[in-house]
Amino acid sequence: MFTLTGLILASLGLAYFSADESKQEIDRAYFRIDNTEKIDRVILHSQKGDIELKFENNRWRVNETWDADVQMIKVLFATLRQIEPRRPVAAALRDSVAGMLENNGIQVVLFEGGEKRLTFLAGGNADKTETWFIKDSDAQPFVMIIPGYRVYAAGIFELDSNGWRDKRVFNFNWRNFRSLKVSYPESSKADFEIEMKDNYFGIKNMTTVDTTRLNDFLDAVSLLFADRFVSPGKPVLDSLMKLPPIVRFQINDVADRTYSLDVFQPRNKDPEVYGRLKDGELVAFGRSKIGEIVRKRDYFISGK
Repeated sequence: MFTLTGLILASLGLAYFSADESKQEIDRAYFRIDNTEKIDRVILHSQKGDIELKFENNRWRVNETWDADVQMIKVLFATLRQIEPRRPVAAALRDSVAGMLENNGIQVVLFEGGEKRLTFLAGGNADKTETWFIKDSDAQPFVMIIPGYRVYAAGIFELDSNGWRDKRVFNFNWRNFRSLKVSYPESSKADFEIEMKDNYFGIKNMTTVDTTRLNDFLDAVSLLFADRFVSPGKPVLDSLMKLPPIVRFQINDVADRTYSLDVFQPRNKDPEVYGRLKDGELVAFGRSKIGEIVRKRDYFISGK
């Protein structure tokens, strides 16, 4: 199983080492390039379509549409720096593995300043316990490993576009903050609005505010990350989205940009809570995450 923490640790040189490593002499750097920090564009081509990761204006972007998840970019380059061939795929399986990669693998193309630096196909077995790479010009695929870790390293290349996206919900700067409205469609008495008052945050029409609770709430909102984006089309979720949300968050900044999130009633025994962003996209959160921001007006009254 793909392990994010493991791959990040590997990039820092903190991996533990297994005794089960191949002693066969092969070129460990066959799929490696020097100076990965100079790579500024990555194309991941598959039957499902192309994903472009591009570094521009000091940030990584996904398909020229969304900001990229910084941690996933770190994992990608940690993988590229650490992964190496363990051994060639056995001769009896070479043709079938090469054919699988040709038909179903992910073509990875790395660019530096508009020039291709490396191209290879990545994939693995059905159980996702073994990763294979093959260069376009070769007939010989290799079994790939990250030394010291038993992870399905090809998993990072198999992410869809949503897997690469920055999952921060309210991507704004507090210095440009104007107001935050929290409304409860079925209980308007719980509504409240946070605004700037002479260089500090306050709640509109509330004179005795518990500033510790307010600041903790604002931190939780500003640092709210979705666990994942949810693909539409599931009947259960489609029906859920037709119901009124239990709470709605709307943030406005000084440039008149609006960020919003509708949160829906959790389903019984479902560990996730679902939300809808301003553009209609669906996101999922762990219940504890949402619990930190679902606060009603009375919660902020000092002394209560």
